[in-house]
Amino acid sequence: MGDSFNDNEEVAVMKTLNAVRGWMRAVAAMVLLWGLTAAAQAAPPMTVMTTVPVSGAAHDAVVASVMDVGVSRGGTLTVTLRILSDRGVVLAEITGPVTEGFPLRLSATAPTSAGVRAQLLLPPNTEALAAGVLVLERWTGTAPSIEPPPVCRIPRTNTIDPRGGTPEPTTSLECSYLFIRD
Repeated sequence: MGDSFNDNEEVAVMKTLNAVRGWMRAVAAMVLLWGLTAAAQAAPPMTVMTTVPVSGAAHDAVVASVMDVGVSRGGTLTVTLRILSDRGVVLAEITGPVTEGFPLRLSATAPTSAGVRAQLLLPPNTEALAAGVLVLERWTGTAPSIEPPPVCRIPRTNTIDPRGGTPEPTTSLECSYLFIRD
């Protein structure tokens, strides 16, 4: 009699474990399906602006700024600002709003004397800014740089390049513009 009770108990435990494993498989399949669905969704179009590399000395101070130097629009635009090493490694990154009178700034220390770049990720509609610019400054100690910093004009829309040409990726003297669409 004692053996049959233990056998029944073992059968019940096995059935419970099999049911739990079945539910775990079902949940794992649903999570995988949701992940694939999310990955398949199209990313929104955006503009990626990148300055030319600015060289200097190792451990230089580097500051990237996004600002609206105009006053006619008075809107707010949320952007992502990055400072990149010469190899494209992100040294610093921030996402935040830019409005007239309140720039978005990001600081980093240059790891080497090689050029660093500022990169700006913009949403498709930049109409909120009257005259948006991206600026990258680099200097050693307290002495400001002798060379003027690269200044990039933020295009008003992502359908044409900032110089009035085509929607293809473009490069000006101080910036490259890449319009990403799906």
